[in-house]
Amino acid sequence: MRMGLGGGRIIGLSLLAALLAACHEPGNTRSVLAKAAVDADALDFGEVPVGEWREKVVRLRNVGYVPFHALEALGLKGDPSYEVSFEGEGEGRVMPGSEKVVRVRFHPLAEGPLEETFHVTTDANLGREHTVRVKGQGVPSPIQVHPALLDFETLEVDSERTLRLTITNPVDLPLTVTVKGTAAEAFSTDTFTVPPLSTHQVETKYLPKDLGDMRAQVEVKACATCTPTTAELAGRSVASAFVFDPEPVLFDLIPVHERTKSFTRARNITWRPVTILGLSTSYQALTPLNRLRAQEVKPGERVEVPLEFAARFSGPNLGMLTIGYESNKPRQAQVILDARGGRPTLAVAPLILDFGELPVGGKVGKRIRISNGGSTGNLYFRGVRGTGAAEHFSVDVPLRGKQPYPWRAGTAWPTLGADDIPIAPGTDALDLTVYFEPKNEGPWQATLALASDDLFTPERTIVLTGHARATGPCVYELKPQPSLDFGNVEPGHGAVLGFRFRNPGRAECAVKDIHLSNDGGGAFFMPGGRLAGGVVPYDSAFSAMIAFRPQAPGEFQGELRMTVNNPASPIVTLPIRGVSRASCLVAAPSFVDFGPIRYDCPTVPRRTLISNQCAVPISVNDARIGAGTSDQYRLVTPLALPRTLVPGEGFELEFTYARTVLGQHYSPFFISASHETAPLIVPLLAETNHEGLQLDRFIQGTDSQLDVLFVVANTTTMEPFQARLKAALPGWVERARQAGVDLRLGVTSTGLGPRASLCAGPSAGGDAGRLVPVDGRRARAISSTSPTAAETVQANLDDVGLCHNLVQGLETMRQALSSPLATSPDDPRTPLPNDGNLGFLRPTARLAVVVVSDEDDHSGFDPESYVQLLQALKGTGMAHRTQLHALVPTDTRCTTAGGPGPRFSSVARRTGGEVDSICTGDYGPFLDKLIQRAGAPQADFALSATPNGTAEMSVRVQGTRLPDDQWTYDPARNAVVFQPAAVPGTGQIIEVRYRSACVAPPSVP
Repeated sequence: MRMGLGGGRIIGLSLLAALLAACHEPGNTRSVLAKAAVDADALDFGEVPVGEWREKVVRLRNVGYVPFHALEALGLKGDPSYEVSFEGEGEGRVMPGSEKVVRVRFHPLAEGPLEETFHVTTDANLGREHTVRVKGQGVPSPIQVHPALLDFETLEVDSERTLRLTITNPVDLPLTVTVKGTAAEAFSTDTFTVPPLSTHQVETKYLPKDLGDMRAQVEVKACATCTPTTAELAGRSVASAFVFDPEPVLFDLIPVHERTKSFTRARNITWRPVTILGLSTSYQALTPLNRLRAQEVKPGERVEVPLEFAARFSGPNLGMLTIGYESNKPRQAQVILDARGGRPTLAVAPLILDFGELPVGGKVGKRIRISNGGSTGNLYFRGVRGTGAAEHFSVDVPLRGKQPYPWRAGTAWPTLGADDIPIAPGTDALDLTVYFEPKNEGPWQATLALASDDLFTPERTIVLTGHARATGPCVYELKPQPSLDFGNVEPGHGAVLGFRFRNPGRAECAVKDIHLSNDGGGAFFMPGGRLAGGVVPYDSAFSAMIAFRPQAPGEFQGELRMTVNNPASPIVTLPIRGVSRASCLVAAPSFVDFGPIRYDCPTVPRRTLISNQCAVPISVNDARIGAGTSDQYRLVTPLALPRTLVPGEGFELEFTYARTVLGQHYSPFFISASHETAPLIVPLLAETNHEGLQLDRFIQGTDSQLDVLFVVANTTTMEPFQARLKAALPGWVERARQAGVDLRLGVTSTGLGPRASLCAGPSAGGDAGRLVPVDGRRARAISSTSPTAAETVQANLDDVGLCHNLVQGLETMRQALSSPLATSPDDPRTPLPNDGNLGFLRPTARLAVVVVSDEDDHSGFDPESYVQLLQALKGTGMAHRTQLHALVPTDTRCTTAGGPGPRFSSVARRTGGEVDSICTGDYGPFLDKLIQRAGAPQADFALSATPNGTAEMSVRVQGTRLPDDQWTYDPARNAVVFQPAAVPGTGQIIEVRYRSACVAPPSVP
């Protein structure tokens, strides 16, 4: 029935259309047809994260006069990322003037460009079909994974740890969770899919089957080809929870039937606490002194394990310490026990610091070096304490290179604690500066004790001595005045000026604690660091730099402070100020540096360009040299002010420097613009040094005279090597007599400090450079002219002994050859009478230092310092008259306490000495080379500076000028060389006058 009505309606409409067509023109007939149109033929959704929805619409309009039906909206490619539908429900009839909304939704299921074409069909007479092109870009989903790094830390192999990841899924697609990476097999998760629109806790497990550091990634993504969101997984697998320091555990060499102790530290390196079940060793002579049973060790915690070794036979005694412990299950950790020696040992040099004489109120510092005399494992430095007149002394913080280690909070001089600062064997060391700052006149002495975890010698002491004299009040001149003004320095930039302290009075000035009492919040600093102080004699001066580097705009105030020996006004201050603002003025370069200049060398003018770096014109209205430390600078460029600079415009300024006053000098040059509140600074820097007239003096040594200092190790392993030296002495002394070489022989040990519990005798093994025997019961400086010379030296070698445990031969050599030992019959630092070395060194004789040691030196200081000592010992230009020769380990021909080391050998080679193996069977040929060196007088003398040619060079012997044909200048060696017939005689004074060369000025184009 309903179908019939529909059919009748269609017939009626057709009949009506025919009647209308009969009554109207053809153009009017078209206007009553059904006509469909769409308002867009293309849609662009842009970037949409995978799994999110975006929606746009297309409007299907009836632009005719009769209704039509919207039949279908269909995607032609069938891409599931797009959906299309008509809006609303019911019949799709569109009346004239009405519209039907076609809703298009974009839901990307993959990343990258996604395109689709929609086909919209109707039953309209016109516009029956429409095509709409659609495109969009799928981009990564905003998945959140927290934390970005899941660090399982350290755990034992075949144990596990579980941590949680939080994954937030913000889209309506499920996320897949996978583990990828080189060590993916060691990690796993309990979740493989995260439901749509949820936050999920993912249990992540680390279960290593192999050793080592491992990394992997958790990847989370919304589709197979999507960019994953990742979290890093990291873990480290170890064989056991404990590491040992030192490892192996070393014991001192001891005789059979004796006992010694050592230790190791077991540190828990895993993430979980463990419980020690017990300790055991594989060899009954090695015994743990604490079983540590049932002791819990937290992560990172260290426990000390003391052990004892009872020697039951000669030779190596190797064993194993086993620590049983419980973590996730019962486990074991093991460390080798080695009874051959080499454990950490506290070594300190020097053991006496004599600060000499200083005015009351002065301050002077000297450095000591703290090193590890062992070969395996760290030594831990624990602090210092002072006794005696400690109030007149102080110590700075320990330094490793430039790295400071502050003292433990809450401790104060004279007892300062350190937080177990490690010192590795070899070249590692800590430097400690000790200051003498007397508060009253008189002689002062204190003892400085240094503490460590060395089990055998945990504390070593240093004697501190100094004498304070009274002096008149200091009169001084401090520049610049009234303040040190940096003008304007832009934020993030820097400038350097300085101050000059001069003593114009008759009394000396003792100056100390020179520092910035106010650094302007860190904007001001001293590039060379704070100065301990010193003594400034009459009409002398010193300078130091101060820098200004502001990090933010503002006005800054600071203060330099020092203390002088003037009871009425002991505190000296200098205000410092600076401004930091953006400036249109810029200097290129930003400072003018003349560098070091000799009095007699021409000054090369220096320039800078002042320009406008702003986008508007500026007016320069002032330019001047401000208050500095010197009036030697001059601006030579004529400058008419005010002057307008357009953007980018500039002018050059040229400066000269008068070089009339010795020292470093700093002055500010200020240039101002009318609209700026503070002037721009251009620092002026220079240093005037010596005028270049050089006089080098030399004393000719006596030919066939040789002083020989034997520095012989007195450690427990030296018996065979001392015996070889003793055996070589009689024949060698006799060969020297036959060659006409006059020998003076002395012996000292490598023991710097006493080992009182094990070393007998008045020095307890710590001869500290004194010739043995220190009590003088036998001759100590022996002449080869004595008929019993060889026997006396042999007896003195017996006094060296075999009891010590620390070789510090370079330092004992320095003590032996330096004041007060070398210049006094008595060492004032010890209670023994007449134990100085005066009379051993002869000014005109050559010197040979012979080191005999079966291990390397542990003095701590750089070997170069000892090279310089030896080169300067005989005076300027006499370096080649002193050598160090070394019989030390160089190969594996025999067993020695230590392997080949660089310290003794490097000093020997740098001074031109010989190096040979201590394992050599006969030391005679090695010693014979010393006799050969001493046989001829010196003919060449090295100069201290490079001459400016030979035109102004003259050579005098005993005040008489030699003709030019009796000497030559060798530029390759920078030395004056005498012709054979003109070589000066013993004791004669040689003077070489010349002018040293100026640095060539740079060429000016």
